[in-house]
Amino acid sequence: MSSTTEAPMVRDRSSRRAPRTRHDPFPRFPVQRWMLRLGLMAPLIAIALLLELVPYPESAPNADLLVDVAAIDWTRGDAEWLALLYPHTSILIAASNPFGRLGLSIIGAIAAGFLLQKVAEIIAQRAIPRSTGIILIIALAANPLFAYFALENLPGFLAITFFGLALADLVRFVNWGSTESGFRAGILLMIAALSDPSGILYALVAVLASPFLRHGRPSAPGLRAANMLVIGFPTLGAFATIIFLNMLFFGTPWPQEDVASIIASIPAGLAGLQALYSTPTGWLIAAPVLSSWLVAAIVRRPAAIPVSTIVFLLLNVAFLLGAFHPGAAGVTFTLLTLLAITLIPGARTPVTNALVDLVAVLQIAIAWAAALDREIVLAWMQSVADAWVVFVG
Repeated sequence: MSSTTEAPMVRDRSSRRAPRTRHDPFPRFPVQRWMLRLGLMAPLIAIALLLELVPYPESAPNADLLVDVAAIDWTRGDAEWLALLYPHTSILIAASNPFGRLGLSIIGAIAAGFLLQKVAEIIAQRAIPRSTGIILIIALAANPLFAYFALENLPGFLAITFFGLALADLVRFVNWGSTESGFRAGILLMIAALSDPSGILYALVAVLASPFLRHGRPSAPGLRAANMLVIGFPTLGAFATIIFLNMLFFGTPWPQEDVASIIASIPAGLAGLQALYSTPTGWLIAAPVLSSWLVAAIVRRPAAIPVSTIVFLLLNVAFLLGAFHPGAAGVTFTLLTLLAITLIPGARTPVTNALVDLVAVLQIAIAWAAALDREIVLAWMQSVADAWVVFVG
């Protein structure tokens, strides 16, 4: 009798699933994670293949990336050449890519799948309501800004992808005390900074945002400063090494022509900012910041307001310093949306959740309005439409 009663109990115990914890990946099982990534990257891969039927836009960042790779003297190996190779991650990926612009777009689409899966993981781990999470992911990715960013600006998109991956580890490090996640976040931010000049901005944003996250460990003197050091040290170390070698051998922190071009571009960048903010539609760039303030007020998280404000100011400074390619689009919206997902607290009252959902829906309208206001994105959308016409005959 005992054997007959024990067997069902054993089978029942083996079929149970362990309760989900905040450290679990999302989805929990590897096959499901890969299916989610493939499903998220598939539409962008389809658009990339479709665009092969029409001429590529000549002003897109990917075009300049291929030009830069073709101009590199691969027979050199000195310290100054190492600085000229910057951004190292994007240059090396582009140099090993045998498929030209199509290959760069496919890599961007694959990166988008990993980024969006990680965003879904952040939402699941932080117990953000499912409705809010779905709307935020739609606002982030289901718009022309995101598609153009992923398919036509590989350096910038790699930087923000590594930044998004780092955010997931940053939350685990600060909120739940996972030291391993802290080191991983620092390395990912270093790779972001080595992917595009805008990655330096993202690393700075992560370091400045970390003190505003809820700390799960007992408060101790210097805890927030120590966290900032762990997160920022790999990026600081990588650039300090390059600068030190150039100072040692060439007496200059960076190739002189790069420094001179940055300084010379500041007046033009300032004029461009003034012209941008002098138009009503130009203020669409600031709309995500206002949305962040509104969400911070709704969820009673006032600490998020200075974070989004500082990030917006840093974005303008980065624009003045030429950190963004002239053909870049969607950077501000994508960055602030990722930060909002990271800083929004978990589930609260139904009324609060409904108000946050409403602001998230507003983000969808902001993304499309900003896309329709950018000439370079409109031209890209027209290319997609022309390619579809060619495809259907």
